[in-house]
Amino acid sequence: MTAPLLEVRDLSVTLARGGDELPVLDKVSFDIAPGEVLGVVGESGAGKSMAGVAIIDLLVPPLRRSGGTITLGGERLDLLTPRQMRRVRGKRIGFVFQDPMTSLNPVLTIGRQLTDTMRRHLPLSRNEARERAIAWLTRTGLPNPARVFAAAPHELSGGQRQRVVIALALCAEPDLVIADEPTTALDVSVQAHMLQLLRDLHEETGTAMMLITHDLGVIAKMADRVAVFYAGRLIETARTEMLIARPLHPYTAGLMQATPALDAAGVMRVKAIPGSMPGLGATPPGCAFHPRCNRSRDLCRQVTPPLADAGGHAAACHFPLRQEVA
Repeated sequence: MTAPLLEVRDLSVTLARGGDELPVLDKVSFDIAPGEVLGVVGESGAGKSMAGVAIIDLLVPPLRRSGGTITLGGERLDLLTPRQMRRVRGKRIGFVFQDPMTSLNPVLTIGRQLTDTMRRHLPLSRNEARERAIAWLTRTGLPNPARVFAAAPHELSGGQRQRVVIALALCAEPDLVIADEPTTALDVSVQAHMLQLLRDLHEETGTAMMLITHDLGVIAKMADRVAVFYAGRLIETARTEMLIARPLHPYTAGLMQATPALDAAGVMRVKAIPGSMPGLGATPPGCAFHPRCNRSRDLCRQVTPPLADAGGHAAACHFPLRQEVA
């Protein structure tokens, strides 16, 4: 078997509030293989974006990593100094944020931001960096890349800015790209084009990807494997086709039913999961999903289920859907 590119073990993040340390991520563990796309899915507040930010060490106090290890290509990222991590971000790990304006410097041209990024991490002259920057703008489908190169971020549309952010994430040839809800801030008409661009560039470059989204439809199209998050914990993981065909965790099944779909009569149907995810500091004992689950029993309310693997399909559930409740 190929060794994992990224290994995350027991990653925990806490938020300091009023003298307490509230758990945001609770001992999350997963791998990403070289060239693999791992889809990370869950409702807002599940912890999926927090995992991505924690990996690249961009947590802002009072948030902090409180435990676990993060290994990229055999190197422990959690042991690096802030200065050492700055060399990892961009060169070894690229990041695509939800809102492109948060990751673009508003006072620098697009070309300056691309060339600075490449020259920081690659042995390129100014002219070589400029040529590569225009080539990346061309690869991301931007019309008139020379004009975009000279433009400021505010002169571009939202879709154009997101294409620039994707070029920035890939231009230094990283081993891994973390894409955090890369289409959320875009018009629906642009989202499909952006996802196709990400897929095409992934296949072209062979870069591994951690694709964070709330949309299982996106996961089904893009991901090789899926990791499902709920209330700061990893509750199910499997190859995409296996999970879509037969989810084990009731929460995953609920997410699938909550995805809008046409019925036989051509009517759009959505079945929402009852209730809501617990807030920080309000996670119930036992399985965090049990207040919303129609299969819960006393055991679910008392004991936190471990993530148990069964033939490459793991779920943290005392009564997974392949078993009948007696």
